[in-house]
Amino acid sequence: MYQRLTDLGIPTVITRDTDRTLTREERIGTALNSFGRNSDVILISNHINAGGGEGAEIVYALRNSPTLAQMAIDNIGAAGQKIRKIYQRRLPENPSQDYYYIIRDTNPLQSLLVEYGFIDNANDANKLRKNLNSYVEGVVKAIADYSNVPYSPPSSTPVVNDQVYTVQKGDTLYSIARRYNISVADLKSINNLTGDGLSVGQKLYLVPLQDDIIPSNTITYTVQRGDSLSKIASLYNTTVKEIKSLNNLIGDVLQVGQQLVIPILEENGDDMVPEVDGYQEYIVQPGDSLSRIATLFNTNIDDIKSLNGLTSNIILVGQVLKIPNRVDDGNNFDQYEEYTVQKGDSLWKIAKEYNLSVDDIVDFNGLTSFNLKIGDILKIPTTAGTSNDVYIVQNGDSLWSIARKFNVTVDELKNKNGLTSNLLSIGQELIIP
Repeated sequence: MYQRLTDLGIPTVITRDTDRTLTREERIGTALNSFGRNSDVILISNHINAGGGEGAEIVYALRNSPTLAQMAIDNIGAAGQKIRKIYQRRLPENPSQDYYYIIRDTNPLQSLLVEYGFIDNANDANKLRKNLNSYVEGVVKAIADYSNVPYSPPSSTPVVNDQVYTVQKGDTLYSIARRYNISVADLKSINNLTGDGLSVGQKLYLVPLQDDIIPSNTITYTVQRGDSLSKIASLYNTTVKEIKSLNNLIGDVLQVGQQLVIPILEENGDDMVPEVDGYQEYIVQPGDSLSRIATLFNTNIDDIKSLNGLTSNIILVGQVLKIPNRVDDGNNFDQYEEYTVQKGDSLWKIAKEYNLSVDDIVDFNGLTSFNLKIGDILKIPTTAGTSNDVYIVQNGDSLWSIARKFNVTVDELKNKNGLTSNLLSIGQELIIP
């Protein structure tokens, strides 16, 4: 969390960077002396819970509003963790005071105590082992959004040695998958393998890599019928070797529908490429959303998605989008419904309710801050796509690969489709939340 906040340019102090016990006075002193006694200072006290429960919960100060706590818990939930609650706890002998000293004695800071899960619950312990970084990233994003600081996901995910396997003589995908308790389908999906062949010395990832490791100067390309590596390399002015290296390919065989990460060249620092055949091309920039781009070019989200073959609103920095050339026909991204801000609302909460991003609402309403007042009227765009997508399971698919493709969690997929196991069948229809 400290490193991520620092990466985002948010001034941050950590109470300790080694495994040592701090006194109560040391904790409080660091908190109050780092940036002064100011209500704009945020304190996050990170914990793992115990006591037999399940899920994440956040305690916030009596002196603070629930907005930041709600944004953080929503993000943790979006990362796949069960949400318990956000709440305040009072000192029994003095109900006007907070129960926890880390909150009580850091007045007037905005102080949160975050419990990411229960270590003595088997399901939570497994989730924490696999997903804790994702839960923490949710809190980081909440802090950035709440503080009106531009947010960008991690640029890389460090891989430790025991997450990478070097292929030995006699190895097969089945033997490796069985040894490390992973399915062959997931092993192939994680490593972008289209066949079963392996070579001695080849490196295989054993755990899913976050989407964030994709370099910013790349785009994601979906293989079309008739494509070849040389054809794609020529199209994007790169080499077959670079594409194979970036995608961990050991052969030249491609499958229709396969997704490849393609390096792109930045030309003269310009974002725009000359107009081609009724459309112009735009390179996605940090902070962009489909709604922002649609508004910028006087078009709508559905037309951009259709022209680019997009199945969701997710776009990547550096991705090249085709933008239709059109004039205002009076029917561009101007459909909306009105929403009256209620007590306890936040932009994050409202965006989640309508299946939008915060950027969608901010851009559409021309907001200059994330602060809302009860009674404010917001325009909620209805052309941003609030219906669920349906995906038909293909040969080689797994719940994990589908979840990664649509930027959702496996648990969200299972819950949405009433699945009780990870087994899928070819041709099965899945609702994408």
